[in-house]
Amino acid sequence: MGKRKNFMRHNYQFVDNLLVNDATFIDYLERFKKIALSVFEWVNLPKSMNAMWLEKCLYYNGQASLLKDKRFGFINTNCCTNGDLNIYGLPVNLNCYSFGYSSNRKLYTGLIEGLTDAQKEQREFYECILVQNNWDRTPTAGSMELFTLRLYEAEKTADVNIKAQKTPVLLLVDETQRLTMENMYSQYDGNKPFIFGDKKNLNPDSLRSIKTDAPFIADKIIDYKKEIWNEALTFLGINNIMVDKKERLITDEANSNNELINLNLQSYLAPRQEACRQFNEKFGLTGTDKEISVRVRSDLHNIIKNAESIVNDYKKLDEIDNEINTEGGVK
Repeated sequence: MGKRKNFMRHNYQFVDNLLVNDATFIDYLERFKKIALSVFEWVNLPKSMNAMWLEKCLYYNGQASLLKDKRFGFINTNCCTNGDLNIYGLPVNLNCYSFGYSSNRKLYTGLIEGLTDAQKEQREFYECILVQNNWDRTPTAGSMELFTLRLYEAEKTADVNIKAQKTPVLLLVDETQRLTMENMYSQYDGNKPFIFGDKKNLNPDSLRSIKTDAPFIADKIIDYKKEIWNEALTFLGINNIMVDKKERLITDEANSNNELINLNLQSYLAPRQEACRQFNEKFGLTGTDKEISVRVRSDLHNIIKNAESIVNDYKKLDEIDNEINTEGGVK
C-alpha cells in the first residue's frame, strides 16, 4: 500500500487524469438520470406518496409497489419477488421495502381465490400493486450506463486528439533529464507564453523529437457523440429531432424516427398506466376526483408537438417544390 501511495504521489498528473475520467463518466450518467426521471408526471397521488422516489425505484430496480399501510396510509416502496410466479409470469408475493420499512404482500390481481375470510377483510392491507418500469421489469439505469460509457470514451478520445494538436511530438531524452522535461511540458500544457530552461541541466545534444502527426478528428468524434446522445434520447422516448440549416429534413425519416420514439415512450408509459388502473380499481377511486394517473410531462408533450410541426412544415415545402418542378417540366 505504501508503494502505491508513493507511486501516486510522484505521478500527480496521472492521478488528475483519473479524477477527470471519473468526473466525465459520472457527469454524463447524472445527465441521463435527470432526463429519465423527468419524463413522466404522476397526477393526483396521495400526499403520503412520493412520485420522485417511485420513479427512482423504477429507474434503478425496474419495479416498485403501491400499497396501503396501517401506520402510514398510502405509500410507494421498492419491491422484489418473494415466492412463485402466477400463470402470467408475475410474482405471487412481493417484499415491499424501503428505508426502515418492510412488508410481505400478495400481488393484487382482482381475484380473491385462496384467501381466508379474515384475509378478505384485510385485503387493502394485505395486497399491493406492482408498478413496472416496462413489461420486462428491467431498470433504465443499466442501459444509461452503456450509453454513458460510449459518450465517455468519445469525449476522452476527442480530448486526447485535441491535446495531440497542441503537442504533436514525442521527446526522447536521458532519464536524468526526464523530470526537467516534465516540468517544462507542464508549463507548455498550462499555456505559458514563455518557457525558461536551465542550460546546465538541459543538454540539447541528447534531446531528440519524433513527430506523431496526429490527424484532427475531434469534429468527427463530436458528431459521433451527437449520434449516441440522440440514440439514448430515442431509447427514453424523447424527441431529439435535429434540423440542419444546410440540409432539408427528409420527411419520411423524421416520421419513422417519431414512430420509434413513440413506441419507446409507450413501453414505459403503458405499464405505469396499468398500475394506476389497478390502484384505482382496488381502492375504489375509479371515476372519482381522487383517481390517480400518469402522463408525459406537459413541457415534453409540447416539444414533441413542436417537432411534429417542423416535420409538417418541411412536408409542405416538399409539396410546393414538387408542384414547381412539375409545372416547370410541363413548360
